[in-house]
Amino acid sequence: MGSVRLLVVDDEKDLLELLGKRLQRKGFKVDVASTAEEAIGLLNSEEYDVGVYDIRLPGMDGISLLKETKSIQVDMEVIMLTGHGTIDTAIEAMKVGAFDYLTKPYNLSELELTIAKSSENKLLKEKNETMKKIIRKHDEFKIIGESPKLKDMLQITRRVAPSEVPVLIDGESGTGKELVAKALHYWSQRAGEPFVPVNSAALPEQLLESELFGHIQGAFTGANKEKKGLVEAAKGGTLFLDEIGEMSLAVQVKLLRFLETGEFRRIGDVRVRQADVRVVAATNRDMEKEVAQGRFREDLYYRLNVVKITVPPLRERKEDLPLLVQYFMGRTKAPEKKLSADAAAALSRYDFPGNVRELGHLLERGALFSRGEIIEQGDLFLLVAGREADLKNDGESADSHKTLEQLEKEHIEKSLEKLNWNKTKTAEVLGISLRNLYRKIEQFNLQK
Repeated sequence: MGSVRLLVVDDEKDLLELLGKRLQRKGFKVDVASTAEEAIGLLNSEEYDVGVYDIRLPGMDGISLLKETKSIQVDMEVIMLTGHGTIDTAIEAMKVGAFDYLTKPYNLSELELTIAKSSENKLLKEKNETMKKIIRKHDEFKIIGESPKLKDMLQITRRVAPSEVPVLIDGESGTGKELVAKALHYWSQRAGEPFVPVNSAALPEQLLESELFGHIQGAFTGANKEKKGLVEAAKGGTLFLDEIGEMSLAVQVKLLRFLETGEFRRIGDVRVRQADVRVVAATNRDMEKEVAQGRFREDLYYRLNVVKITVPPLRERKEDLPLLVQYFMGRTKAPEKKLSADAAAALSRYDFPGNVRELGHLLERGALFSRGEIIEQGDLFLLVAGREADLKNDGESADSHKTLEQLEKEHIEKSLEKLNWNKTKTAEVLGISLRNLYRKIEQFNLQK
């Protein structure tokens, strides 16, 4: 009973204070409000199991508050308190979604019993929904392949998953690092709780901090209302920080504090909050180099890198291609189409700078551009500029002695030219984020 969080709303302040104190003595965690508007403020900032609402309130009435509650915290159960003259209104409240109603005057033991029943009902619904989510989610992180390198990686993932240690997933763009993070989550004891991904490269510094830790109203320009951060949304589950190497030093400091203490503050808030979250991070950068050059905190790196899992690039597990092709073709709009022998052979010789993500894009485009039931080599590589030498049937590839960095630079440059330097389309074709493409353009000093 002690873990049940209550919100009690009544405009009779003496009764409200008395009721709040008695319920606290019985072991409940209680917040009180004397108006619906005050209650809505609490609902937007805290999570509750059960609400106890008087139907007659000044301003917004109890029925309207009940409707608002269901839109803010859909799983919260609500008990309505009604006088003898408002029984019809109480029945209306049941139709709107109230768990039960009590007629004044009521005794405390009756209220306690109703609260206990409503809390058990909420817990049962949550368990049912959790089982449904787990069943659905198991289909979302299919890691396809039977190659030795992939099997070794999955073996490490399974061994680490039940633990609580932070994990750093290392690998090139498009290798499937988020799938590995999902496997860590759904093979752990936290499988029934949220898996919350955050792309550190997708947001500027202040927005990333707000996204992670939340903010209070008026904390900065545009902060029109209080916002819960993803750290709180992931409570009890796993927070996946993708592209961690892109995170600013200022946000790194706050993340380190959270990892060490489990404590954080919303932007602009003085209140210290806590969240039980397992952190899994991913990067495609050389993090030791980032640390050496002062772009990433050494203490945070070692805090995140308790266990490192390296996801192999597709060119190092070509034996998985047939299974991957079968999987991706089944997800296209034309799953009945097949690859020609030349197209399959071309794929086996291709180096896949965009890895598994690029393979999915190639097959999707091939299914789209092929005119018949057979996907030809030209259909697959229609928009992949400058890779003809890789796809020839005779002799060694002209690029076989070039470094991976040279190949990546040429591939990005030719793709940009092919698409008339439309960066959004190029990033989509390459299977990388727009921000990552801009970074590559700067890194390779590419110009139109």
